[in-house]
Amino acid sequence: MQSIPGGFWQWVTTLKSDDLAGMMIFLSCAVVGIIAIICTTIYKLHKSRADDALKRELLDRGLGADEIATIINAKSDKNPFSRRSKC
Repeated sequence: MQSIPGGFWQWVTTLKSDDLAGMMIFLSCAVVGIIAIICTTIYKLHKSRADDALKRELLDRGLGADEIATIINAKSDKNPFSRRSKC
């Protein structure tokens, strides 16, 4: 009967190369997923704060709620190449 290693590093040294490769792939995917979640959360917070600042600025300029809603809901064209020049 084999003895169970006591420490983590002793346990890692008993693993085969296939086991280590699988564990590294799993950990890499987990780290990428965690980073993606953090970046998405930061982006959403930044966007929310920017929207709030825009709404406050429009209120300070004296615009009404209907005008602010129209400005906020207006969609800008993201693709600059699809715009037609007026020549």
